[in-house]
Amino acid sequence: MKGVILAAGLGTRMRPLTHRRPKPLVPVLDRPMIEHIVLGAREAGVTDLLIVIGYRGDMVREALGTGERFGLEISYVVQERQAGTGDAALLAEEFVEGEPFFLSWGDIIVSARNYGRLRRVWEDKRPDLLLTVNVVDDPYEGAAVYVEDGRVVRIVEKPPKGTAATNYNNAGVFVLPPQILDLTKTVPLSPRGERELPDAIQRLLTDGAFVGALPIEGCWSDVARPGEVIRLNGALLAEAEYPEHALLSPTSRIAAGVALTPPYIIGPGVSVEAGARIGPGATLQAGASVGAGGSVTQSLVLSSARLGDGCTLEWAVVEEGMEAAPGTELVGTRESPAYLVPDEEV
Repeated sequence: MKGVILAAGLGTRMRPLTHRRPKPLVPVLDRPMIEHIVLGAREAGVTDLLIVIGYRGDMVREALGTGERFGLEISYVVQERQAGTGDAALLAEEFVEGEPFFLSWGDIIVSARNYGRLRRVWEDKRPDLLLTVNVVDDPYEGAAVYVEDGRVVRIVEKPPKGTAATNYNNAGVFVLPPQILDLTKTVPLSPRGERELPDAIQRLLTDGAFVGALPIEGCWSDVARPGEVIRLNGALLAEAEYPEHALLSPTSRIAAGVALTPPYIIGPGVSVEAGARIGPGATLQAGASVGAGGSVTQSLVLSSARLGDGCTLEWAVVEEGMEAAPGTELVGTRESPAYLVPDEEV
């Protein structure tokens, strides 16, 4: 099967992390988030993958290359202007060559087991289209999906808040029939002036197609904002594949007397001095350092950042290479993290 990942967005809600990198390269666990999707596509049966890139797309090309290290063939196409998911999907028309294909939004992270489930359900039930769904309080930020007996009966893109009569949201991972692209060309533009792929799916439903619904198991996230990256790292580390609920590089240096509370991620070459407290919810990327007596909880410290003695971080993000003076306090919330970034990237 061929696969497509839509990864051209500007990532405005993820700022300031997207000032210097595209959203697909924002780290989740121990790798850029798009690598999780690439590996998932492989588990779903994809052998050839097309990635639709846009903002800072050259960085995505450099990070993923030709796909050899993933056991895939990866090619790229550029979406020159932001004109919706339907417009982005149409760029894959020649690539898919009239065959069913896997597609994922480029900022969707799900528990890894869901990709294998997607493949099995597709092969067993052979719906015209297979759509994944996740449960939310209100699907107003995504697409409301109405399901009866495992079949999608209606889909409404970005319904007004409080109007949806379903808690199912379009989870953003699909197996699509090739005719979806022809239908996409015919759907009207959304109020935002964009062509939306879910509108083409609704057109397919109107024509009587069998659209299957696969509920996501475990984690789901659209990784919309920096605070969600921090939360998601902890949620993924709670999965069965991480029995210690932590990732600790053997090349890190942890001084005696450091308190480590899972979940946490400590990357290669990280240095943590005596008396520091790391976790829960702490991510220290490669080459970062924490001074004596420091405290890092529910925070993201990117590569080569340095925290002086006695620094306190809670729901905070420290950009790569930044240095916090001794005693610095960065305390925010999940909805509004505290940041240490260059002034021009605020």
